[in-house]
Amino acid sequence: MPESSLSPAPLLPPPRRIVTGHTPTGLATVTHDTTVPPQPIGNGPHIALLWHSTTHPATINDATDQGPGAVTGMPPSGSALSAYDIPPKSEGVFHRSITLDYVIVAKGCVVLRLDDGSAVRLNEGDVVVQRATMHSWCNEGESWARVFGIMMPAEKPVVGGDGGGGEGRELEAVWPF
Repeated sequence: MPESSLSPAPLLPPPRRIVTGHTPTGLATVTHDTTVPPQPIGNGPHIALLWHSTTHPATINDATDQGPGAVTGMPPSGSALSAYDIPPKSEGVFHRSITLDYVIVAKGCVVLRLDDGSAVRLNEGDVVVQRATMHSWCNEGESWARVFGIMMPAEKPVVGGDGGGGEGRELEAVWPF
């Protein structure tokens, strides 16, 4: 399937983001309730960075908005939450981040392609645990699709070892964005 040309803004509404915190007396409160317009990346997909942390465990006592525009590169040094909108009839770019990702299909149907040639069709509600593998996200449908992803740094994958402690080859990030 050919890559799509630059697509217009998604027909999906911007994701709404509610962030909680504490009042000075310790009561739980809402600190942010906003929508985050997705920004175009690459050849048609759009991404909305909803929140990120730069440490593990995460610092939660800072009142600074760690959301839109706060992350300048991927993968994160702590964690990142994003909404990824994929245009209809589009083929994603293969990439690998050295992260552990939890990906949830929120709208539509997408195809996860792996570099071994396999392809897995995912429907609304399906979840992927992505462990630093070379992959792409594709949308073969007629409507925009949205996935939410939570990324955390991970150790580099090691392949080709003997399984008994023998050294293998570390795989590197491939980030063509």
